[in-house]
This record gives sequence, C-alpha cells and structure tokens, in this order.
Amino acid sequence: MSISNLLQNVRRNLVKFGRNDRGGSTIMISMSVPVILGGLAMSIDTGMWYLEKRKLQQVADTAALGAMRALASGASVSTASSVALNDAVRNGYVASVNTTFTVNSPPTSGAYAGNTNAVEVVVTNRLPLFFSAYFLSEGKNLSARSVSYQSTVLGKNIEVAMMLDVSASMAGSTEVAGVTKLQGMQDAAKSLIDIIVQPVQTSYTSRVAVVPYSSAVNVGSTYFTQVTNKALSGSWSSVVERTGTSAFTDDAPAANKWLGDFKTKKAYAQGAYSSYVKNLTSNVPSSSLMNPLSTDKTAMKNTINAFTANGTTAGHIGVAWTWYALSPKWSGIFSGSKAPNAYDTTQTAKVAVLLSDFDMNSYYETANGNSSVQAQQLCTNMKAAGITVYTVAYGLDTSNSTAVNLWKGCSSSVDTRFSTTTVEGLKSAFESIAQSALGGVTTPSPILVE
Repeated sequence: MSISNLLQNVRRNLVKFGRNDRGGSTIMISMSVPVILGGLAMSIDTGMWYLEKRKLQQVADTAALGAMRALASGASVSTASSVALNDAVRNGYVASVNTTFTVNSPPTSGAYAGNTNAVEVVVTNRLPLFFSAYFLSEGKNLSARSVSYQSTVLGKNIEVAMMLDVSASMAGSTEVAGVTKLQGMQDAAKSLIDIIVQPVQTSYTSRVAVVPYSSAVNVGSTYFTQVTNKALSGSWSSVVERTGTSAFTDDAPAANKWLGDFKTKKAYAQGAYSSYVKNLTSNVPSSSLMNPLSTDKTAMKNTINAFTANGTTAGHIGVAWTWYALSPKWSGIFSGSKAPNAYDTTQTAKVAVLLSDFDMNSYYETANGNSSVQAQQLCTNMKAAGITVYTVAYGLDTSNSTAVNLWKGCSSSVDTRFSTTTVEGLKSAFESIAQSALGGVTTPSPILVE
C-alpha cells in the first residue's frame, strides 16, 4: 500500500471513529484528526525536504570543485561555469522554472569574497508540496551554496613578462561605452598581476615584468645608458633593435651588442608609417616605462595606470625586451630582486605574454628584416631557451595572413594562443593565461572551504 493510500485510510478511520457518539472522548478525537493528519503529512514532507537538501548540496559541491579545476587548468570563467553546470547535471540537477544555478568567480560573499583562487556555486530549487499540500499554499525554497578554493602553494618559481601594446590605435573605442582599448588592456594586465603574484614569496617567488611598446621601448633613465652605452639626451630614453650576431639573442648589452637609441635611429625608420616616425619630436612611448620582474603589485599597477597611447607598432622590440626581462644573461642589468633566475624548468617556469594585433609596421635595421620577420625569429629563439610563449591577438585582421601567421608562429602551441575583439574577452584571456601558468607550478588540488 502506498503512503498516500495509507494516509487516506487513516483519515477515513479517524473520521469514522470521531462520529461515534458512545463516548465523551469522541469530540476530542474528532478535533484531533486534522492535527494528527497534518503532523503525519509534515513529518513525511520534512524528511523528503531533508533528502532533497542533501542532494542539492552534493550538486553544489561537485559543481564548485569542477569549476575550480577548470580555472586552475587555464579555462575562462565562462568555460568553468559550463564545466560546473555539466557536473551538476551529472549529479541530478535539472534546470527548470523552479531552479537557479549561479557560478561566481571570485565569490561574492563569505570569507573568500573577492579571492581569485576561489569559486562559489549557489543552487536553489522550489520543492513541490506532497502530503502537506492540504495545509500549506506553496512549496519550500531550498538553497545550497559551496565554495571551492585552490590553495596556491608554489612548487617552483614563476616569472611572467607581459608585452603590452601602447601604440596610437589603442586609444580607439571598444564595445563598452567610455572604455578605450588601452583601458581594457590595463585592466586585463592588472588582473594577471593579481593572480600571479602571491602574498608569500618563500620558498619560491612569483614575479611579473611589464614591457609596454609602440614605436620603441622606453627603458627610462635607469637603464638607458647601460643598454646603449650613450648618455641620456633629455627625455629620450627609448631604444630600438640592434644588429649583428646578437640581434636575435638574449645576449646582455656589451661592445658590438648595444641597443640602438630611438632619438638617433628614428631617422632610419622603415615600414608603413616611416614618415610619421621620422618626424616625431618627442620620446615614444612617452610615459609607458619598462618595469623588470617584481613582486610589488602597487608599483606595477602604477606603471600600467600611467600608460598613454601613441606611436606606431614595432612589436619586434617589445618581443625582444620581454625576453630580456626573463633572461638570466641580463642579471647584470636587472639586478637584485629584479634579476631573472637561471634557465632551469625544474626550478623556474618562465612565461612570456605577447599582446598585439600582430600587424607590425615599424622597424629600424633593414639588415634584420622587417618587424614581423624579426619578431618571429625572436619568438623562435625565446621558445628554444625554455620560455613558454602565449600570444593574445586583440583585434586581429584575419585577412592579414602575415599577422595571423605571426600570432600562431610566436605561440608555443595551439593551447597558448588567444584571439579576441572585446574588453571582456581580453580580460578573460589574461586571467586564463595567469591561471594556466600558475597551475603549472602549484601542487594542491581544489578543496571545499564553505
């Protein structure tokens, strides 16, 4: 006999007994029938609600763990959300008008709110009334929340150098009202810094270098003389490529290996905008300075916030300085806490992130080939040195085969190249790269913390 039939039989018998007028207890029993039925119905429904609550919590837990694993492997938040939903469905979640499924990374509440190494999953469901429908007007709302956290315990050092485009085209508008391409890039770069640089720098370090570029790379007064062997001329502290056997290497500056100074070399500018470059009357980039490896988030963000968009796209110079920032051969220039570690993949993961539209249009040494040729050669040699190269194409012209081939050719693999035309896509790419790079040097698995 079903529970429903049992309840109906109990109710009929109690009512029948209540009509018996042979005892003084009849009235009391009759009045107690609704209470007895209601209590029995509520106890059954409460048990079923409890089971549903446990099931809902299991859905939230497995979804949160799945999302965190996806993020730790380099997936975007949207991809991680899809993974979470798939895991939830496998554990019995059914989407309907009565259910909601929300993934937040970082979490929006609780002790881990704002923590980029955590994922929050909230699942709700309005349960139907079973036997207590005789007494209640609507079903019970159940909610389950779970937070998964990937503790970042480094198993080796990590060094990340970002090549960031600050050419004039970055002043252009985006799909987001009031936000320029430059601002979108600045936000994305700062997100990467927040993910990579860890609060604990022992026993291993996690550092980031910032390399802005346009018609040249501005190394500032700190490094100009050391890399060009020339005295600083006013505010002209930008440099261009070098020639000779060291042109496509990470050799440190020395005799026959000096970098060209932009003020002098701009007279020999080549490329689509050579006339524009030759007529420049001030330093380019103007306020966008190269920042070597650092753990100082505030200083790096201040550097990024000071970016302005001007000049052309000499991407090969940006590639070169991204490599220099990671090369142990440059420890005589970038010394102390800025000095890159030795090339040893068992101890240090070295990562280059190259942002561009990959339409390189300015160069200075014709013997080296044009900007695209130089950039590709530098990428090839940088990868051979053991550096993992990520390429992020922002506004890539897919009809430009040279740009497309450079975007593909510079990356270490198909998994380390990204292409986007949106602000959100750019930030997602940088965050995915950061999570992927960091995941390669951490050891623990995600755990449930809330």
